[in-house]
Amino acid sequence: RLVEVGHTYGVQSFLVNDWAGVDQTWLAEACTVGVTAGASAPEHLVQQIVESLQEIGYSNLEEVEMIEEDVRFSLPPELGAVAAQFVSITR
Repeated sequence: RLVEVGHTYGVQSFLVNDWAGVDQTWLAEACTVGVTAGASAPEHLVQQIVESLQEIGYSNLEEVEMIEEDVRFSLPPELGAVAAQFVSITR
C-alpha cells in the first residue's frame, strides 16, 4: 500500500522485505532516500535497511514521524480465551 501511495504522488517507490531486496541501481541518481514501514514491519529489518544505506554513503539520517500511531488491536476471541486461561494458571 505504501508503494501505491508513492506512485500516486510520482515518487519512485519499491517494496522490499529486507536489504537483500534493494537493487542498488535504484539508488544511482538518488540524493535522498526515504524508508517507510507499516506497523507490522519488524523494527530490526527497518534498521537493517537504514544502516546499510548509511554504509554506502547516505549518512545524513533524519527521522520524521508524520503521524503518531495510537492504535491497539484486541486479540480474536479464541485467542483471548486461551490467553485468559494462561494468565489464571500463572497467577
